Amino acid sequence: MAKRVTDKQKSVLKFIADYVEGNGYAPAIRDVAEAFDCSVKGAYDHVVALEKKGLIERAKNRSRSILLATKGKQVLQIEEPQRVPILGRIAAGVLSYADHHVEDFVSLPLESMAEDGAQLFALRIQGDSMVGAGIKENDIAIFREQQDANTGDIVAAIVEDEATVKFFFRQSGRIVLKAANPLYPDMYFSNELRVLGKLKSLIRLYN
Repeated sequence: MAKRVTDKQKSVLKFIADYVEGNGYAPAIRDVAEAFDCSVKGAYDHVVALEKKGLIERAKNRSRSILLATKGKQVLQIEEPQRVPILGRIAAGVLSYADHHVEDFVSLPLESMAEDGAQLFALRIQGDSMVGAGIKENDIAIFREQQDANTGDIVAAIVEDEATVKFFFRQSGRIVLKAANPLYPDMYFSNELRVLGKLKSLIRLYN
């Protein structure tokens, strides 16, 4: 049976979390002692107890190395950001998050997650075909993984073995992908077009 976290231990855990958030680095044992008006030995015992319960992690023989473990964050009900994979080249096979597809990860707050728990993925925008929709080259576009879309949605789809981002329309029994730049012609497809996902959010990085 898991040992109960005492109110005092929860207070020390919250102090550590607040200290890291406010200062950008972990507190020293002496900081814990001063905060709780106890001896350095007493503060050390609190930290060791938290570590034994798996609530924190720390490097031995290093000052200011206390980090909240996942279990500690759960005790304090601290929600961790979701890590979304930024995919590289996507071939016409099955969408995969295997290592050879993932270039990097981007962290999103939990409220950005798909409401139904659907998988999210990201693509780095190339080119200027969607500038009229406010989507520029090198933006990171976050998509909800799904295989269909409604008219007017912005989607990621496979065209000639590459992922492309366009507006999705159904017209006269065909699917039309439209750019948001008049320099790019419409693309027409049968119902066999492979949709990867629907645009959910956009991240823009400035140099």
